[in-house]
Amino acid sequence: PPEALGVPADWQVEWKWDGIRVQLIHRAEQTPYLWSRGEERLDGRFPELEAQALQLSEGVVLDGELVAWGEATAQPRPFVALQKRIQKRVPSTRLRMEVPVRILFYDLLELHGVDLRAESLRERRCKLQALLEQTEAPSLQLSPSVAFDAWEALPALRNSAAQMQAEGLMLKSLD
Repeated sequence: PPEALGVPADWQVEWKWDGIRVQLIHRAEQTPYLWSRGEERLDGRFPELEAQALQLSEGVVLDGELVAWGEATAQPRPFVALQKRIQKRVPSTRLRMEVPVRILFYDLLELHGVDLRAESLRERRCKLQALLEQTEAPSLQLSPSVAFDAWEALPALRNSAAQMQAEGLMLKSLD
């Protein structure tokens, strides 16, 4: 049972977005690129994200979910909208306008060329937030954590996932 996990304050809850898992990689003297969970570079498929990634300092690797974005609703759109973009190696201007995209970042894996995976999620999350706040990249955003103060609150939150265009919740130990 969730109670066996300990104190809720030691955990972070996030939405599991319905998109594609990507890492945004910007290493020294390289153009930023997106790497899919399927171990494929997505060069040119999301040029607006690649352009905004130039604002990030070199030597970073960020982990997140690439989603189709609803400007009017200010939340992700269903995955079927994103499929239109995934299938195009070079999307037209019209398609980019019809299906805007964002990356909602969960984690910072590397900063200034230093692997951060041995640090706690609490520390990495603070660094990720600071890094993203230094940019003016509206399509590169921090995935919000979901506030909760008791394990009993999670089933109701999980049941509201569809309203958020999410697949469910993720629980992560902050330590």
